[in-house]
Amino acid sequence: MNENRHVLRAASGRLEALGDGVFSVAMTILVIELALPVIKPGGGWHEFVAAMKESWHGFLCYMISFVVLGIMWFGHRMMFEYIARTNRYFIFLGVLFYMVVCLVPFSTRFLTRDTLEWYTIMMYGINLSLCNLTLYAQWSYGTKRKTLIEREIPAEVKKEARFLFLLSPVVYTIAIIISFFAPVVSIVIYTITPVLYLLPNKLDKYLP
Repeated sequence: MNENRHVLRAASGRLEALGDGVFSVAMTILVIELALPVIKPGGGWHEFVAAMKESWHGFLCYMISFVVLGIMWFGHRMMFEYIARTNRYFIFLGVLFYMVVCLVPFSTRFLTRDTLEWYTIMMYGINLSLCNLTLYAQWSYGTKRKTLIEREIPAEVKKEARFLFLLSPVVYTIAIIISFFAPVVSIVIYTITPVLYLLPNKLDKYLP
């Protein structure tokens, strides 16, 4: 008799739906946190341009964070194309991932306020790194358990997914180190990093 027939395994749909909600709220908070440029009533074009220049860091941080969250959401969604069932450990890893995702608006606001300070660059980089690492932990755990996966996962997918999950934490660590003596370079690195995930990669032939 199969002793595993009494083991409860929940479908992954509800956890995926929770993740969609977390991402939608976090991405909405990003735009809500954008500060309005201060323009005097009746101000002319020059006043408008000057005010927008003063707000450049806020818009830049917003765009970086929004794109990064969008990329994470896509990776989160594609994970559930292979993982159809969950257990309590997989759910716990998912909750950890959602917890650090919810911190992104906070670290973004901090970075917006003091854009070129090493401590805000460090906090932001750690936050995004934890997002990638917790999602990778969830993916790694789920794909190693045949009771949770929906279909066979090609070795190429596992290898490329691991590379993409771990790429950002490495790059962000470099940016954090550089921030102590060249914070502008760190911000440039944060800006460029999301673009790396939009370039063609080995997963493209497996994606819809």
